[in-house]
Parts: sequence; C-alpha cells; structure tokens
Amino acid sequence: MNKFDRLLYILNKLDRRERVRVPEVAQELEVSERTVYRYLNSLMEAGFPIYYDKERGTYAFTSNFSLRRALLESEEVLILALARKTLEPLLGKAATSALNQIEKKITAPEKELSDLIKIFGIQGLSNAPHLMELLKSLSSAIREHQVVKIEYEREPGETPEEREIEPYFVFFTGEFWYVHAWCRTREAQRTFALDKIRSWQLTDFYFNPRKEVLSLREVQEAFGPYIDGPSQEVIVHFSPEVKQYFLRRKWVKEQECRRLPDGWLEVRFKVRGLEGFKHWLYRWIPYFRIVSPPSLAKEITGDLRSVLKRQKKS
Repeated sequence: MNKFDRLLYILNKLDRRERVRVPEVAQELEVSERTVYRYLNSLMEAGFPIYYDKERGTYAFTSNFSLRRALLESEEVLILALARKTLEPLLGKAATSALNQIEKKITAPEKELSDLIKIFGIQGLSNAPHLMELLKSLSSAIREHQVVKIEYEREPGETPEEREIEPYFVFFTGEFWYVHAWCRTREAQRTFALDKIRSWQLTDFYFNPRKEVLSLREVQEAFGPYIDGPSQEVIVHFSPEVKQYFLRRKWVKEQECRRLPDGWLEVRFKVRGLEGFKHWLYRWIPYFRIVSPPSLAKEITGDLRSVLKRQKKS
C-alpha cells in the first residue's frame, strides 16, 4: 500500500465516522504511529477539518463536514488533487485554470480542494506555454480526422519547416509530448514533438485513416518516440544495484522478469526498433549485460569505445 492508498484509507474511515485511533491505524496500515500522525497532519494542512475528539478518544471530521457534500468520493478528491499537481508542471497555467473551473462546478461552497496539492511533490516544468491549447486543437483534429498545418522547428534556432499532417494520437513519454501522424509533406508517418511545433492551424480538409499508420499499441512497444523497426525481443541482465527498478515498473507493455542465481535479473523486452532502446539503455551503464541480440551488444560496445577514445583525446 503506497502513501496515496494510506491517505485514502484514513479519509474513508473518517468519512464513515469510524474510530481513528493512531495505534490501531498504525497496526492496520503496518506503519509506525509517527507515520500515522504525519498522514493526519498532511490531511489537516490540505484543508480537511479534522480534530481530536477527547470524549470518544478518536480523530474525526467536524460534525458539519462530509466528503459526500463535495459530490465526490474520497478517491476522486485525491485523484483531482494529484491531477492538478501532475498537469500544472506539464501544461502550465492553462491546466490550473481548467482544474479551478472543475472544482467550482463540483465542490460544496465550504470546501476547496486546491490546498490538497500540498500533499504531493511532483517535479517537472514545461517549456511550451502553448501546450494546452495545442493539445486541445489536436484532440479535436484527431476526432474529426482533420488535416493540420504546422510549423515545425527540428533544431533550436533553425527556420521552422511547414508540414501538413494527419494526426492519429498524442502520447507522453514521461519527458515530452508527441503526436503520431501521417506527414503529407513527406508522404510517410512521422512523430512530432509538441514543444517543437511553433504554430498550427486546423484546415478545412479531412482525411480517411490509413491502415499503414502504426497503432497506439505498437507505439507502446517503442522506447520514447523512436519507432524504427519491426517488433523483436531483447534480453538484458541487470545487476542487483538496479534490478528493483524493473521489478517495480514496466517500461514497455511486454516485459518479463526472471531472477538469476547470481543475484542479477533477466529482463525480456518486446520492442519496436533498437535505436530508442539503445539510447534508453545507456542510462543504466555500467549495470547491465546484453544477452540478445548480439548485434545490439556489438553496437553498444563500439559506441562505448568511441566515447573512451574521445575522452582520452580531450
């Protein structure tokens, strides 16, 4: 059970008017009493009217408060707070404004949810102030199969190129937003980074979806925006220092782990193209060994030798 689930557990007990005694909650959540006090303080700092009822010997909501009055379930309250904290760094003030409007529509006058964001600490800032508006335009174009004209800056400082695209879906890699589209200018499918789109215009032209364009499922087999080859299996062994990251998270949709007798972890990835996977794998140097395919091991070995050679010259 993570922090979110524990906060939710406490909120539900309070909302059901159950006894919330620190020793008992600590035992139920399998945490220390000090941690329970910290959770209660976090919820109080976030704006929940929690007090200690001496007569009953329990923490409780004030008598006139209920999560139900906000027209939201407790889980929905926390999800909304988490959405605010996640989207604001990625999309900027436009996301904050939209979430403020949602809160005004669904919350009771005596309860504001904005203080809940104090619970979460999510980092990351967007360099594209137009991102929210661009996402709105693309979502409309994708639904209507509408052609979009864009000015795309491939490299910082270069003159933007004009492109006509047929957008199919938008995806986020954890670092940047992309749109996968058929580029009419190049007569091929392409992936465009949204922060490199300098301007855009929805045209009066529409398109029929093309069968040859990759699906979202196929893109989920790729690492980042790189979709540069057929689907294939890659086998990598990771050392004990980093194996926990692969047991905790799936980096692609098809990923299987097997513990090895020497303490290492074998991970099988099904990926679409090796270029993106190779660049992703570099972040784990020196904690891996490539089992398959041999061509990838040979390529990475060559890259590392080139780096060492350049380093010696410098």
